[in-house]
Amino acid sequence: MLFRRTFVGVSALAAAMPASAHGPGHAMSGGRFGEAGKVARVIDVVATDNAFSLKSLQVKDRETVRFVVRNEGFAPHEFIIGTVAEHAEHRTMMRDMIERRKKGEPHSMAAMDHASGVWIEGDKTATFVWIFARAPNLEFACNIPGHYEDGMKGAITFSR
Repeated sequence: MLFRRTFVGVSALAAAMPASAHGPGHAMSGGRFGEAGKVARVIDVVATDNAFSLKSLQVKDRETVRFVVRNEGFAPHEFIIGTVAEHAEHRTMMRDMIERRKKGEPHSMAAMDHASGVWIEGDKTATFVWIFARAPNLEFACNIPGHYEDGMKGAITFSR
């Protein structure tokens, strides 16, 4: 029953979210959005209802990667790059927004604009290009309540 309540709350949040909600507005640590013409490699990621196919990632400093994230589950997901601390802050914001929405209180979707990645509805695919910059404690994650805790995350390490 908890999954259904969370899914309904997140679905309502997603319906109200602008397409640019996870755009390049206020990027978290670990790099920035890049240009399609400068991609060095493509990484395909599959999201299911509680997991990513990618478990960890090794990159080079300044490497440009295109992520193709396919959501094969029913619930929406996000694929965001940031530090462990930034993800914790983002999860708190997501929980607060969902709670406010459930209560019918106004909330600002503009807060979502700081993320570095994409939002993916169920049975959809989203892509983005990322230029990595060396940062400690970097990871990718889905910060929808319960998803990170279920293991939808992975460490990003830098090769020399």
